[in-house]
Amino acid sequence: MNELLSAERLDRGYVIILPGIEGRSWCNRSIARGLAEAGLPYGIEIYDWTLGPLAALYTLRASWRHRRESARIAEKLIDYRSRYPDRPMYLVGHSGGGGMSVLTLQQLPDDVRVEAAVLLAPAISPKFPLDSALQHVERGIWNFYSYGDAFFVGLMTTVLGTMDAHHMPAAGFGGFHKQSGSADPRLHEVPFEWSMTRHWNLGGHFGCVNHRFVRTHIAPILAGQHSQPDA
Repeated sequence: MNELLSAERLDRGYVIILPGIEGRSWCNRSIARGLAEAGLPYGIEIYDWTLGPLAALYTLRASWRHRRESARIAEKLIDYRSRYPDRPMYLVGHSGGGGMSVLTLQQLPDDVRVEAAVLLAPAISPKFPLDSALQHVERGIWNFYSYGDAFFVGLMTTVLGTMDAHHMPAAGFGGFHKQSGSADPRLHEVPFEWSMTRHWNLGGHFGCVNHRFVRTHIAPILAGQHSQPDA
């Protein structure tokens, strides 16, 4: 997928896709494919922050690595901003990568913001404080969650823990808890709907990364279009 990081694409914008704890896989390649199929003109990079599938559980709970890797991802965004000061930047994270997206936003300096972040079935707890992360997005954070994802971000995060070390269903299962004070309009909660099955998202952990679903539901967010996709 080197062609998705061409100089021409990077001159228009930058998308970092963050995999789940399995690392680089068909899941994140499917996300990239869906964005490209939608005609999104930006540079698209899959950044594997993990140790690979054999160390998946360690990757889930190693908080020191979360801090180190989120700082590295933040540096990539800072570097891009220095070279392309007027171009949009985006984060798209699946499962553990959704958690890393939030942690990365927290690592950014005050003067650096991404246009939007999209969390797909994030494996971070629903009570994680988002105030700091929301300060680093221009348009908002979109959280795609599903009660149908009961095994991975329901049962497994209850047994094994979330990215932020809480034993409970993750934000990818039922959304984030309401933060203190009034709701921040930059947090967009997107629950699974049966109409999404038309685009091959059946409500499980991997439906949200299907390239057809990404093309019709995720790419429009990055393009600044929020309307319900056509059938």
